[in-house]
Amino acid sequence: MGIQKQFEEFYEKIKLTSTQKEDAQIKYNGVCKALHDFYYPTLTYNGSTKLLIGSYGKHTNIRPPRDIDVIFVMPADKFEQYNDNTTNKQSQLLQDVRKILVEKYTTTDKISAWGKIVLIEFSGSTHSVELLPAWEQSDGSFKIPNSENGGSWEYWNPKSEMEKIKKSNNENNQKTIPLIRMIKKWTDNCTVSLKSFQIEEKVISYINPTNSSQEYSVMVKDYFQFLVNTTYDNGIKSHAQTALNRALKACEYENSDKLEEAADEWKKIFGDDFPKGGVTKLTTYAFAEQVTSLQTQYPSVREEYLDTNYGITTDLDSRYKIKIDANVQQNGFQPQMLSDYLLKKLPLIKRKSLNFQIIKNTVPAPFSVKWKVRNYGEEAKTAGDLRGEISDDQGFNQRKENTKYQGEHYVECYIIKDGKCVAMDKILVPIQ
Repeated sequence: MGIQKQFEEFYEKIKLTSTQKEDAQIKYNGVCKALHDFYYPTLTYNGSTKLLIGSYGKHTNIRPPRDIDVIFVMPADKFEQYNDNTTNKQSQLLQDVRKILVEKYTTTDKISAWGKIVLIEFSGSTHSVELLPAWEQSDGSFKIPNSENGGSWEYWNPKSEMEKIKKSNNENNQKTIPLIRMIKKWTDNCTVSLKSFQIEEKVISYINPTNSSQEYSVMVKDYFQFLVNTTYDNGIKSHAQTALNRALKACEYENSDKLEEAADEWKKIFGDDFPKGGVTKLTTYAFAEQVTSLQTQYPSVREEYLDTNYGITTDLDSRYKIKIDANVQQNGFQPQMLSDYLLKKLPLIKRKSLNFQIIKNTVPAPFSVKWKVRNYGEEAKTAGDLRGEISDDQGFNQRKENTKYQGEHYVECYIIKDGKCVAMDKILVPIQ
């Protein structure tokens, strides 16, 4: 199914973990219970006086955890009490709420009040709570305070916003919320200035039962095209166009069954939360098994190893990624990458030029690069040229070689940082 599995894994990775969800519940329930016990002293707290709003109420939140937006429903008879104040009524409400919470959270938690909310920042926590005290109206909207510019009461209906997303999600194959979350991750990765409500509105405008029935790669690609076509802000449009170009390239790779290359393009859009594609455990195992068999059949007295010959331990770091490929030049063929030859099963013949190069490396400088080239096959064995030495990079993260012998050949690249090999990649070169 192409890259769909990677998208499904990506979606799970950007959702909150069970631990993060539990932390959020502890924080917002603790805050709302403290206020409930004060304003409703005769009633046991059961959560009915709180309303999660924002991304937590809409179920569009992503990792890392953000502020939790929550409404605390004030008792109806308290409104006149605050409205009768001669000074800033709204500011007085926020300060009263802040005082109640300060008495409960007496450690190093920071609690402040301004504008419309009271912000509770918990020390050592991944979550903060933005609390909005409000009075629920008969039509489902809320009367909320605004302490700015002398103070005023405003009306807001967050339930209608949440219902709009829920309705769209139900009508569009349960894809509205996943797409919103993915686009939020894109904005994080490229720092585009799109607010959450803008993302939600754009996604709802775009999605329909037809495009939501497509696989994620096509749906996301078409969304970026929609965003480019309907956005007039040059900054946003520039970021969207870049994402669209990469998405188009990713879809082309996917259609050619180059899933690893497709995943690399999606990683550029969404960041490292998007999983690597194209290489399964089975093919990785088969690759290692083939190399082991060749080494047994064609041992080389010249073969070197990082630890034995150079005192360099191999300690691969999952944060670092490296990918190598080679530019192939041979008569009768247009110059192209070795990975294309392997994918298309084109013949790679002798006496041709191979320029191995690092096409992706996430290891931060400083680092050094080493290469190993190992020959297998009867021709290399007869010529006494099975090789296997480890050599320093020739400059520009490249190594040039020529195809001399028929048989399998193996190239490995190592990234050395702080005396350890922290990343490596390898490629098998079959010469006919």
